[in-house]
Order: sequence, then C-alpha cells, then structure tokens
Amino acid sequence: MNKTLPILILALAFSGPLVAGESSENEQPAPATDCEEAVTVFQDVSGTGRKDRAAANMTKRHASMAEDGWRFDDMEIYTENGDLEGFFLTYVRAVACPEASADE
Repeated sequence: MNKTLPILILALAFSGPLVAGESSENEQPAPATDCEEAVTVFQDVSGTGRKDRAAANMTKRHASMAEDGWRFDDMEIYTENGDLEGFFLTYVRAVACPEASADE
C-alpha cells in the first residue's frame, strides 16, 4: 500500500495553521483587497475567422488584460441565428475596498 498520500495529507493539514499564524508585530496590515472590480468585453469573431483565429485573438486579449492586472473570470458564447458571433469575456481584479464614511 502506498503510504505517501496519507503522509502528504497530514503534512498539508498541519502546515496551514503554522504558516498562517506567522507574523511580525512590526508589520503594517496590508490594505484590504477583498473587493473586486469587473469588466466584460466583447470579442467579435465575425471578421477574424471563426475557426482559425478566434482562439489566438482571445489568447492575445487575455495577455493584454493580464498586463493591466486583470485575470480572466468567465466567458459566454454569443450566437445569432445559430452562427457564432463572438464571446463575452469577463475579467476581474482585486482592488482596495473603499473606506466607509462616518455617515453610514
């Protein structure tokens, strides 16, 4: 019987709290980045060729968005009358949450 898997599971189970608990008292807390902003763009494939260039153009779009700090989140295919017209691509990125005002 292979004993590597149970040992690996135990090691991962006990290493999580140890790593998470390590901190220095002099460290400033990181700004809260629990908020995300999202953007959805339409990647038109009608002029680019449906079979040979759509994926390559989508890969270029992913790379371009990643350079600006966005990460790919979702894709919806758009068809019209059974024909592929394009893709709706959604990208998200973490942002600092806005400060709550005293009036709220």
